[in-house]
Amino acid sequence: MRASRLLSILILLQLRQRLTADELAEEFEVSVRTVYRDIDALSAAGVPVYGDRGPGGGFQLLEGYQTKLTGLDASEAEAMLLIGLPGEAQAMGLGDAAARA
Repeated sequence: MRASRLLSILILLQLRQRLTADELAEEFEVSVRTVYRDIDALSAAGVPVYGDRGPGGGFQLLEGYQTKLTGLDASEAEAMLLIGLPGEAQAMGLGDAAARA
C-alpha cells in the first residue's frame, strides 16, 4: 500500500505541480505526519522533492524533473488514479487511457 501511495504522490506532484501536506493527507486518507514520512522516503529514494512553508507553500518537484516511468503517456499517467473506477474514468473522458494504463 505504501509503495502505491508513494508512486501516486509522485504522479500527483508531476500533474498538479504543488500540493500541501493537508491536501495529500486528504487525498490518501492518511495523517499529515504520514505524508511527511512519505515525502522523506521519496527524497531518500533520490526524487528531488522539496517543500516551502507558509501561505502558498507546499511540496513540489524540482523544476523540469520527470519520472522515468516508461510506457505511459501523460493521459495514461493521469488515468492511473482512476484504475478500478471505470465508470468515473469514462465520465472524465479517461476510460481508454485507464484501460491502456
